[in-house]
Amino acid sequence: MLRADEPAVSRSEVEQLRQRLERREAELRELRERFPNAVAPETASASREPLLRLPATTGVDRLPPPERTNVLPTPIPADASKSNDASAPTKNDDSAWRKTISATVEKLKAAEDKRKADAEKVPGSRITAELQADNYYFGQDANSVASVGEIADGSAFRRARVGWFGTQEVTEWRLEMDFALQGRPSFLDVFAGINELPVLNKLRIGHFFEPFSLERLTPNRYVTFMERSLPDQPFAPARNLGIASQDWSEDEMMTWAYGAFAANSNAFGDQQSDSDETAFTARVTRLLWYDEPSNGRYWFHLGFGYSIREPNGNIAQFQSQPEARLGSNTPNVPFFVNTGTFPAHYFQLYDIEAAWVNGPFSLYTEFFFVPVDRSDGPNPFFNAWYVTASYILTGEHRPYRRQWGTFDRVEPFEHFFRFRAGDRVKMGMGAWEIAMRVSHLDLTSNGIEGGRLTDLTVGLNWYMTTYLRFTSNYIHAFLDNPTFGNSGTDIFGMRIQYDF
Repeated sequence: MLRADEPAVSRSEVEQLRQRLERREAELRELRERFPNAVAPETASASREPLLRLPATTGVDRLPPPERTNVLPTPIPADASKSNDASAPTKNDDSAWRKTISATVEKLKAAEDKRKADAEKVPGSRITAELQADNYYFGQDANSVASVGEIADGSAFRRARVGWFGTQEVTEWRLEMDFALQGRPSFLDVFAGINELPVLNKLRIGHFFEPFSLERLTPNRYVTFMERSLPDQPFAPARNLGIASQDWSEDEMMTWAYGAFAANSNAFGDQQSDSDETAFTARVTRLLWYDEPSNGRYWFHLGFGYSIREPNGNIAQFQSQPEARLGSNTPNVPFFVNTGTFPAHYFQLYDIEAAWVNGPFSLYTEFFFVPVDRSDGPNPFFNAWYVTASYILTGEHRPYRRQWGTFDRVEPFEHFFRFRAGDRVKMGMGAWEIAMRVSHLDLTSNGIEGGRLTDLTVGLNWYMTTYLRFTSNYIHAFLDNPTFGNSGTDIFGMRIQYDF
């Protein structure tokens, strides 16, 4: 480390010393090639032979013979005359120059380490933003119109988010708002945390996602389709006010997280009730394998989530739209399945996850089981599941966030571009992905007639750059309504998304 009384050494001075050393070494190599019989001072012998012999000249004008010596002359650096450093090493001491440069470099490294240590004491922050603009078209048969009403086509901003987050030493914080959701703005991730704690590792307090479900915890900007699957809306807890711990194994093959939350906080993280209305939620994941040499092109994930919750005012309700939303428009896409309200003491959420990535191919699924402790009748048992398969035509893969146990961002091998160079047009493809999903939600059980809904979704993703993406989805919703029977609804959606 640099002492306070030591003068600072600039990078330009180090660069000058390095250049002088390189010139000296080049001159020495040139002289050794020209005079291969010369010997260095430390290996000089008592030989009386001259270092070099000049060719004989004709006539009377002969040069005097060279002075007899067996020591290689030392070249003088070109800028030696400009040096005023009286303490500089002697010109014949090449090792001293090396030592001087090494010492100077070490001082610079120490100064840089000190600068980084000082910087850690000052909060560092970044800005994040996300924009999603959607357009939807709907087609319905007669039973669909009778069951849910007529759905109008529409366009909307699905998300318009701005966030500010940062770290200071072992602490972290995040403040993120969305101007497209109903709160306009609504609270998203608003929390403070401390890392590297014994046993707990990461501890957060504030408004954030509960640790439950692979699809829910994967950031929406990374999910395959425009919307998450059918089980997400009724069964996967969203952001709530609470406290949670998160940790992972040393080899990053396993993660675990758990926390306590206000079970029904609103868009601003607020909750007020005469009852407790608390929730305890936990999740554990395990990588069965992860291919390190390919940087995760091949991996297999398993996970399990659990939550026990008290409903708002001891009144439970589960409902879901098909896999389409029109931002915060009113009217929006209606709820296709709905249990209505019924009294309940508490309910539990069970989630089983599996995901397999084999190069450009990925397959992942989740199963949800929801037993409810009803207070005025037999206990219902609801369930849901989805299966998603995708293939990236341009060869990229779906990465994995090992410390979180979720999917990461797809990064194209090359960004999309198109320009003319002379008579030729040069073009980059970006990344292209096709995907299909089947999801099912059953909200009919033991006297609760919420209905059943199955969605078949196919999608096309064009990742133009790492942060710019175009998505199109076709969804066919098969609804089994307890009053009007079976119906079909066709949905076509498009989205342009940019985030950073």
